[in-house]
Amino acid sequence: MSILARKAQFVDSIPWCMVEDKAMRIGELAARAEVNIQTLRFYEREGLLRLPERTAAGYRSYAESDLERVRFIRVCQGLGFTLREIYQLLELHRELAEYDGKTVMKPSAVKEIVVMANERLAVIDAKLKTLNSMRAELTSLVKTLTGGTPAVSPISH
Repeated sequence: MSILARKAQFVDSIPWCMVEDKAMRIGELAARAEVNIQTLRFYEREGLLRLPERTAAGYRSYAESDLERVRFIRVCQGLGFTLREIYQLLELHRELAEYDGKTVMKPSAVKEIVVMANERLAVIDAKLKTLNSMRAELTSLVKTLTGGTPAVSPISH
């Protein structure tokens, strides 16, 4: 047995709560991200979450960055973004994270990032406009209802 295999076997024998590198198994990641284990597997299949490394015993091993990514995905979903849009946002972030500021980015890559960022901004602006309109309608409804005047429900129209 190689030294690496013995180390991996040793690490797998340590109680998971004692591992200091913050590696998590799928159940812990799911619990901390407040999602179902099947949701994590779905994100992996869809390419939203990287395929995790495996321990020598075959367990998935996730890092804190995976937790942050899942939380980001959930926030985006809560804001109404589709999985396709979330994937695009993640790709944009990846592109920017890989840019070291020293090398010159290819003009085609810069153009692609700008186009994607502008598309995302347009989607965000549209969502904000819709949310502001809904807010104004609800505010008006609350004022009408608390003022004692009979109100017509905007939903009944």
